[in-house]
Amino acid sequence: MSSDIKRSIGADGGTALDGALAEQDRQFRELLEFCPAALLVVDDDGRLLFHNARLREILGYTRDELHMFDTRLTWYDLDQRERIIQQLRDRGGQVLNERVTWRTKRGSLVHLLLSYVQVAYHGGHISFVGGKRVVWVYDITALTQHEEQVAEQERQLREILDYSPAAVGVVDEDGRLLFHNRRLRDLTGYEKDELQLFDTKRFWHDLAHRERIVQLLRTRGGQLLNEEVIWTSKQGELLNLLISYVQVAYHGGHVAVAGGKRLFWLYDITPLRRAEQARLRSERRLAEAIESISEGFVCYDGEDRLVICNSCYRNLLYPGLEVDLSAGVTFESIIRRAAERGYIKDAEGRVEEWIAERLRQHGSPGEPQVQRRHSGRWVMVSERRTDDGGTVSVYSDISELKQREQDLTEKSNALAALSSKLAKYLAPQVYDTIFTGQQEVKIVSKRKKLTVCFTDLVGFTEITDNMESEDLAQLLNHYLTEMSKIALQYGATIDKYVGDAIVLFFGDPTSLGVKADALACVQMAIAMQERIGELADEWAKDGIETPLRCRIGIHTGYCTVGNFGSEDRMDYTMVGGTVNLASRLEHEAAPGGILVSFETYAHVKDDVHCEEVGSIRVKGIAQPITTYAVMGSLQEGEQTGTAHLRLEFDVGRMSDDERQAAAAKLRHALVLLEKSEK
Repeated sequence: MSSDIKRSIGADGGTALDGALAEQDRQFRELLEFCPAALLVVDDDGRLLFHNARLREILGYTRDELHMFDTRLTWYDLDQRERIIQQLRDRGGQVLNERVTWRTKRGSLVHLLLSYVQVAYHGGHISFVGGKRVVWVYDITALTQHEEQVAEQERQLREILDYSPAAVGVVDEDGRLLFHNRRLRDLTGYEKDELQLFDTKRFWHDLAHRERIVQLLRTRGGQLLNEEVIWTSKQGELLNLLISYVQVAYHGGHVAVAGGKRLFWLYDITPLRRAEQARLRSERRLAEAIESISEGFVCYDGEDRLVICNSCYRNLLYPGLEVDLSAGVTFESIIRRAAERGYIKDAEGRVEEWIAERLRQHGSPGEPQVQRRHSGRWVMVSERRTDDGGTVSVYSDISELKQREQDLTEKSNALAALSSKLAKYLAPQVYDTIFTGQQEVKIVSKRKKLTVCFTDLVGFTEITDNMESEDLAQLLNHYLTEMSKIALQYGATIDKYVGDAIVLFFGDPTSLGVKADALACVQMAIAMQERIGELADEWAKDGIETPLRCRIGIHTGYCTVGNFGSEDRMDYTMVGGTVNLASRLEHEAAPGGILVSFETYAHVKDDVHCEEVGSIRVKGIAQPITTYAVMGSLQEGEQTGTAHLRLEFDVGRMSDDERQAAAAKLRHALVLLEKSEK
């Protein structure tokens, strides 16, 4: 007891002592009232016997509301309250620092730290003796929220690390795993439990490499970034990884980037390495394939710089020389060097001009270009643009092809000359069908309706007796040439020449139709007779006194036409009764006349004036053959005549040459009339 209290007792006795105790109790209550921790005293039923201001602040009640307040109403978890009461009984009425959750008057939850101690509460006085419970309450809501935030952040961090695309691990100084994420398990093929304190040395494919990395970590202060290593998975598969080490602290299950433990990050670059190896293999195979090409191959990029070429390209450009054709050399420098050194024949004397032309061709590739090299070699350059703006070129040595082409040209010229000579011995139609492949050169024939024509000069035998052989040959060739021109003009196939006679036919190997073929044959015969009349004047000037006259016989009918002869010697001709009848008609024709059969007459009567002559008998044919004399073409114009005379002409439409030719014919006709009278 203090000296002040003793003096008070001495003066006033018991009254003074009571007053001092009351003052101390008041001061103590005031101290508890404003204590930063909430204080409450409850009875055995949990009703509030005493509380301070801090409790009212935490729960939001007034003083009166908390008088004898049932504290069970504040508990969020009554089961937890029962467990605490049981602990109080088991531990002699004392529980320290128990985390609980209460509910405020407004219904919000607060996190509290409770400590129970034994106290006595009697007659309004508090002492730490007795059976009542005193509770100290500390508001740890903010602390709990912070801890929850920290826990959530750590959970999120662990989740981020667990699902990170990079593998993460923390090892101790002995290389045992303290922490790892899901990606590490995926990479190595181990389960989570298997990697607990796992010795990471078992991962390493090359332990010597690991020792070098450990030494580097010591040298560099525990940090090493992006070192490529090879690990082995649980299944024995080799993994290409990129590893980075940083310093971390690992304590109590928490990871922080500080301290002495090692944290490493692993990046799986196995697909990248495999792709790179595949690319290298592809590039190697491509290079081997390009090298195996028999032509020169070269590729330029979008800036016209050399990317790749093969040895054949080098040999074509610079045979036998060591020239730099490494990647990066420009296309212009390559062609300039070749032109300036005289390797390009076409560039001699015009280097800059040739380079400019070649650059234009290279910039806009078109048809392949042919170059003549200095060694006599010919090179064909084929270029094509790539999608990325580059150029791919193929250089082909065509020297042998050029030589063959030259040889072939010479042989073709010789063959053309020879075929031109051979054409003289064949009808043009036959020649064309053979040389165009329309007709095969073999013994074959066919049945076909033809119009056959025979021509023969009257009195030619008597004339030959009075002429020199040279003059006779000249006369005969002149006659045959003129007749052949007319025959070809009308489309006749000349079968053969028999002395002064000519055998022709229409309808094979080409035909315009039976009617058109017959008409063309008759019109040809008329033109021949007219031309012979013109030739008579020319021959008379050359000393041939007796005028030459021609007989022509024409018949239309079926013949066998084709190649006849042997495998070594063939003749394209016709055989049959039609041929014999045409020959007989030629013998029966009057000099200067044209005699046709009824079969021919039936086809030409609408276009040609014919008169019936009579019938003839032909050996092998039972019935007599009706014949018709061709008088001329049916044409408009001035005309006069008798039964055996027909003149048709249109003076107004004639040219001077035509008038002169008509006058010559009339004079010739007059001569014939005069001779017939004698």
